Parts: sequence; structure tokens; C-alpha cells
Amino acid sequence: MTDTTRTTPRTEMTQTTEVTDMLSTLRAIPGLRRAWPATRDSGPASVSIECVDGQGRLRAGHVTMGGAPDLLPYASDPALPTLSTQLTGRLVVHRAGRRAVVMEASRVRKMVRPHKAASLVRAHTTAASVLQVTGLRMPRILGNGDDVVDLELLPGRSLDDLGDAGLPGWQRLTDSWAHLAHDKADLPVHGPRQETEVLRRWFASAQRHGVIDQPAPLHEQVVDTCLSLREGSETHVITHRDLHDGQLLWDGIDLSLLDLDTAAMAEAALDLGNLWAHADLMVVQGRLGPGAHAQVRGLLDNLARTLPMTAQRLETYYRSSALRLVFVHAFRPTTHQWLPIWVRHCLGHASPFAPLDLGNDWNNS
Repeated sequence: MTDTTRTTPRTEMTQTTEVTDMLSTLRAIPGLRRAWPATRDSGPASVSIECVDGQGRLRAGHVTMGGAPDLLPYASDPALPTLSTQLTGRLVVHRAGRRAVVMEASRVRKMVRPHKAASLVRAHTTAASVLQVTGLRMPRILGNGDDVVDLELLPGRSLDDLGDAGLPGWQRLTDSWAHLAHDKADLPVHGPRQETEVLRRWFASAQRHGVIDQPAPLHEQVVDTCLSLREGSETHVITHRDLHDGQLLWDGIDLSLLDLDTAAMAEAALDLGNLWAHADLMVVQGRLGPGAHAQVRGLLDNLARTLPMTAQRLETYYRSSALRLVFVHAFRPTTHQWLPIWVRHCLGHASPFAPLDLGNDWNNS
């Protein structure tokens, strides 16, 4: 990766890319970590990327099909004025034009576009006030400006990182989450219509960028799932709306919950379906052993029995999450070893109640 940020406000990799599709374009980018469909109103299809350059620095930018990545200089973004090379911590997230996260010794700095911080603070504060009934630890807001929110740095490792060693954290979560079943809060509503829009948007982006195989059968699954979502709705409760293993930190004593700004009033099946789909994905990725996975599924099944939901709604939201995970990870070429297996799972009878076929080398990827 060639760095020319000393002389130009933006930089392009010098590597030429002779490719004909977006997935090949992404695979050719050195140090690529993550990619997302860019939300540009006009012009060719573009993907927002996050990668590590030759100096080990996190860089953000965009790439169009067959083109060279257009990277922002390190720790610089015209849309995020608080982001600066004068960092006092480590840049761990940078999505060009959207947000950046810097980890410091005792705080986490979330940098957003101007005038966006206040809404994050409101959402976090409202969610924290009602989620405290769970007994889970949540980061305190230490301060904020117009485009930055400073949060307490909490101890622990994510359940994603811990794998089998995170089982006590899963136990704590399922013991705690049932307390939310009957609480209400002044939060946005995320009902079947909103969930349908999210799923359709992710499929449309993946199809437009040409990053998925078998788009026709996947589209059929999306249509069927959206119809099932719209067929009924159950009581709305407080939900995190992005509940998964990466949002939960376990330090051996306390379980912490991160990123509260997505909280909403929704069906209880939204969070549990998403959490269950991520737990199943962990075993497909080889991050959770079959024995530990069976225990996690048992814990989630016990939790489902305490929440106001039917098995049908849980299965529907599980399918929605499982399909969305196909489209999210389709933009990340490093998933090529296990993503086809997850696609087959989604094209079959994807259900939280059906056993996963672990005899197909699912956990050897």
C-alpha cells in the first residue's frame, strides 16, 4: 500500500486492479478489514471500505468496481471534524463520512458528523435508564460535544472473542434479559415494516453490487420472510435492536452491554432472533465449539420461554437476521471460506429450533 498523504489531501493505492466485479475488486485490496455498501445517490456503485495500510494504520475510503481504492489520509475525514492525527489513543473504527471510534486509556470517543451527537446522547441515556433493570453494566457518558460523545471504557472481552470461554457471560445475559419483558420507554418503534425495509435494503445493495451468488433463491427467501414479518405483530417491549456477541463484554464478574443508541420498542423476537442467528453463525465460523453452542442454544431456548413471543415470530425474526448476515458479510471477502455454508443454511429450513448440520466441516473454517 502506497502512502502519499503528505502531499495530497486524498490518496489512491498505486496497485492496478484488473477485475470485472466488485467482489474481485475488494479481494484485491491489501489489508481490507470491512466493507459496506456506500449510500451515494448517483454515479457508479461504490463501497465504503476500512483497511490497514502498510504502516499498520486504520484507513477509510471508497472503491468502485474495477477501480483503485480512494483512501482518506490517516485519522482525517472532512465529514468528521473532531477526527485528527493528534490522537491520544488508538483509532479502531473509521467509516468514511459516517463515524470513527478512538480507544483511549479510560474512555471511548465516538466521533460523528456535526449536530449528530445530541441524538446519540438522548438515545443512549433513555436506553440506559430502562435497561438498568437487567443488572447489566453499561458505559456512562463522560461528556459530549456537537460531533463527539465520550463514553466510559468498560473492562472485559466480547463474547465474540471469548468463544467457549464466554459461556458464563451467555448465562448472565439470559438470566438478565427476561426482566425487560414488560417495561416501556420513550424510544423509536421498530416494527415489522421497519424490519422488512432493513432486510430488503440489504438484499438490494448486495444484488446491485454483485457480491452474492444465487440471488434468485435468496430473493425468494427475502420475499417469504418479509411476508411473514408483515403477517402479524406481537407486543412491543424494549429492545437493543443490534444485540449480538460483539456487543457484550464479559470480565468474569460483570457483563457489559455496548452501543445503546440503537434501542427501540419492538417485538421481543427481534433481539432474540438476532442473538440466536449470531450464535449459530459463531459455530459456522469456528468461533464456538459444538458443545458450547449446544449450551448457548439451550440458554436462549429457556429465555424464549420467558419472553412475550410465539415460536413462529421468533423463527421469522431469526430468518430475517440470518439472511441479513448473508448480505452484510458478502461485502467482506475474508468470509469466503464459510459464507457459502451459511447461505446453504438460509436457503434450507433456517430455524432456531432445527439442528445445525455440523457434520459438514462447518467448524473447520
